[in-house]
Amino acid sequence: MERDRKSLFFNGFSLLASLVILVSGKIIPTTGVDILVQIFGILLIIWALITIKANKHSHNLPKGYFFLKEGPYEILRHPIYAGFLLLMISIVEIDFTFLRLIALLILCICIMFKIIREEYLMTQDVKEYRDYKIKTKALIPYLL
Repeated sequence: MERDRKSLFFNGFSLLASLVILVSGKIIPTTGVDILVQIFGILLIIWALITIKANKHSHNLPKGYFFLKEGPYEILRHPIYAGFLLLMISIVEIDFTFLRLIALLILCICIMFKIIREEYLMTQDVKEYRDYKIKTKALIPYLL
């Protein structure tokens, strides 16, 4: 029950922060850099989802878990979060306001806590995850 409350809390605030970013200003990129960042973020998310779908049944893990080391997961532990953050950062940069910045910070904090929570659970239940965690970065290759 405790896990469900934490998950609902972080997901709720992530959704709320994302909605504030999306409805509080322009979202269409106007510069080449913004277009490239958004395309890269979308492609990273799509690549991760295709990898998940292609390898859905390749691991025997507890229900609700998946653990991949192929595709973008060779480089990042959380490529979907990374792609989503790239999109949101680009959207905030397009039409920068203090409200959007606060919403982006809340979104980053929620995602950080979601990552910490998910990795704690994975480390407890999947022994190979510890080695994988040492070899890869969470969101930014070679940095974070």
